[in-house]
Amino acid sequence: MSYFIFNGVLECGNQYELKGEEAQHILKSRRMRTGDFFLIQDEKGRRFEVLLKNLSRNSLEFVPGKNIAVPPPSPLQLEILQALPKEKALDFILQKTTELGIDRLDIFGGIHSSKVPRASQIDRQMVRWHRVTLEACKQCGRQFPPEIYWHLDLKAALTALPECQKSWVLSPDSANAVSWKNLSTTGEKIKAHQRLLVGPEGGLHPEEHDLALRAGMRPVYLGPRILRAETAAMTAVAILQFLWGDLL
Repeated sequence: MSYFIFNGVLECGNQYELKGEEAQHILKSRRMRTGDFFLIQDEKGRRFEVLLKNLSRNSLEFVPGKNIAVPPPSPLQLEILQALPKEKALDFILQKTTELGIDRLDIFGGIHSSKVPRASQIDRQMVRWHRVTLEACKQCGRQFPPEIYWHLDLKAALTALPECQKSWVLSPDSANAVSWKNLSTTGEKIKAHQRLLVGPEGGLHPEEHDLALRAGMRPVYLGPRILRAETAAMTAVAILQFLWGDLL
């Protein structure tokens, strides 16, 4: 069930005031009225069922009644290293991979990325990306959004990232590529920390692919069809969460 955000610490039985966008969403989009119940999460990540006590044009007052269990994070620490795609595709990746439980998303300017933001635009873009993932969390019930980072190019990203022994580059070529399905049956020890490198529209440039391999990433094959950037990212995350995470 979806929830709302309160920027503060809540305690059961006390009365609190909610203002701003969250209050407007409750009052105008949800059209809630006095006596209605809804879920709200405080800055510590604790979630409550609350009673709407009073409302005005721009704010409302509520009382937390009981704690609500928060879904646990996936046991699989999963990261995406994503070459910047077009805005609509990136929004899809941010939304769906957040719902699927990724821990971290590193975005970089790829050689085939259609439009890389200028340095002066990065802060504004980061605010927007964080907002997209937060809204996805509220919708799916996840407690906290994934971390998001920006890198100028793949080399800068690989230099900044911590070591991850199970790092994969999605490859449309089956030659020399592994299959996760086969790994799951061969007894190979799978670490609980995995990273995916995903290209933009047009795929990774050969130089980027070679750079990834030199950095120790292994090519993985998802099948005979060429997938869009957003489809590839979502599909790969879903497969990994099914094999070694919390998708049952």
